[in-house]
Parts: sequence; C-alpha cells; structure tokens
Amino acid sequence: MPPAAVSRKAGNTHMALAQNRPAGWSTHRLLSTAARLDERRINRRLVGLGLTKSSFDALDCVEELGPATQNCLADELGITAQSLGKILDRLKDLGLLTKERGAGDGRIRSVRLTTRGRSVLRTAEELVRGLPRPELEAEQDLRRHLEQHIAHLAEAQHAPAEA
Repeated sequence: MPPAAVSRKAGNTHMALAQNRPAGWSTHRLLSTAARLDERRINRRLVGLGLTKSSFDALDCVEELGPATQNCLADELGITAQSLGKILDRLKDLGLLTKERGAGDGRIRSVRLTTRGRSVLRTAEELVRGLPRPELEAEQDLRRHLEQHIAHLAEAQHAPAEA
C-alpha cells in the first residue's frame, strides 16, 4: 500500500476512535472540545469577512453593551483584557470599531462600533445563522442546559470562599 494510503487509513482509524471515545470524557473536556470544534466551524464561515469567532464575539459584545471599556468587555466575554486588546486592535485596524479616550480619565478608552462594523456584524450574523444545524431540538436543549450551567458557575465564582 502506498504511504499516502496508509496515512489516510491511519487518519480514518484515528477519527473513528475519536468519535467513539467522548462517552468516557469528563464534562469539562466535552465542553472544551465542543467549543473548539464549533469555533473552527464558525471560523471557516467568517474567513471571507476577515473575522474569527473571537472577533465576531467581540463585535457582538460591543454592540450589546454599547460604548464600553476594554475591561468591561473582557469580563463579559470571560477573557483577559490583554487577550481582548489584541482582538480589538485588529478590529480597529479593519475600521470596524473605534477606541476613544474617556472624558474623565484619559487612560480609559471607550470601545464602540463604526457604521462599517455594524454592517460587517450583520453579515457575520447571517453567515453564522446559515450554518447547518441538523439537530436543532437537541441544540436548543443543550443551550438551555449550558445557560443554566454558566449561571451556576458565575454564581459560584462570586460566592464568598468557604473556610
């Protein structure tokens, strides 16, 4: 058998094994793997706009919160302000948002969408909405459970530490 055929066969075997193993995985591994696979799927859809899922999420968050600080947006997205800063700088370079110094404290910058940013966000939303969703009912069920799980995790994060 040619080496390329052996490699493809080995790759297919690996994929078959990977598809059967998730039943034994921990919940956190299931969640992170599902998130990564979904992110790759969305990234493929958004590449033509020059966006990634992370930048799409950032644009969506800026629109949702209105003008907001980088720290506020990072908290909302559950990432560090430093990581978000790189994303925001790239979006600013693309002309999709602005960073304006605050009136009271020049160190604080307010982030807001540009008109072009809103237009690109609308297009990105349509592209993501158009992704195939073969198990819509199961996805909606999962979504409800994840919303509850996130709420519980957020509550636990802000609860006083036990002695």
